[in-house]
Amino acid sequence: MTGIDRIKAKILDDARKAAEENISRAKQEAERIIAEAVKQVKEETEKVRQAAEAEAADLKKRMAAVSSLEERKRMLKVRQDMVDAAFRAAFEKTLHLPAEEYGRFLKRFILESVREGEGEILFNENDRSRLGARFVEEINQTLRAEGKAAVLTLSGQTIPNQGGFVLKYGDMEINSTLELIFNMARPQLEAEVASILFKE
Repeated sequence: MTGIDRIKAKILDDARKAAEENISRAKQEAERIIAEAVKQVKEETEKVRQAAEAEAADLKKRMAAVSSLEERKRMLKVRQDMVDAAFRAAFEKTLHLPAEEYGRFLKRFILESVREGEGEILFNENDRSRLGARFVEEINQTLRAEGKAAVLTLSGQTIPNQGGFVLKYGDMEINSTLELIFNMARPQLEAEVASILFKE
């Protein structure tokens, strides 16, 4: 192996190691953010749960005269309202993360969604201002470090959603808005959230 080949091999090996470290850090950060969001949901929903328990106790007294079917319907409604409140709290917490933490949260989804070639990333006006071109360049650096033939540019257009992003490749769009992410995750998480709320 010539000296140039050794240098090339060293550069490639260093790049691979850096990419592995970046991926590991991103995974750890995603896990931390999710754990923090779950903790926040537990805290926020504990208040809702206590209020709902008091309401449920009152409902039970008032519903002694009505059929058990009617009682079950009302209890289910209270439970559903609490689950809705938990998801709303998690959504709002995610929206209001500090810019750097919010950027780390989105980065994981961007890296999972990106395609080869040149694409545009669209944010809402607020996220475009607080993340901006610097954030997109950091994504591009990660993509290069991972050896992906993908480049993103910050679109001049914005999206009307509350958070998240849309990747645009010509006529193709990949929707990763927070509304969609939460709506898609909800069916998988709803039973777990209910279990936490109601200690089932």
